[in-house]
Amino acid sequence: MSDLLQIDIKQIRAAQNASRSLARLAILMRWAGEGITTASRSDLTPAQAQSFGLAIEWAAEEIERQCTTIDEAI
Repeated sequence: MSDLLQIDIKQIRAAQNASRSLARLAILMRWAGEGITTASRSDLTPAQAQSFGLAIEWAAEEIERQCTTIDEAI
């Protein structure tokens, strides 16, 4: 019985950690979106636009990874 309880605690912790990571990513994406919106009024270089796009792609991949962790833990 204690082995089963250990697994459940590990799964709960994994889901909690994934949830916290997703919350941080949401903040990052909101900040990045607001930043690019403001920057679009100025001259945004192609390198800056590419950096932003890569950051958003990374965030999306991380969100997918964390969602998988949550699904597996549940």
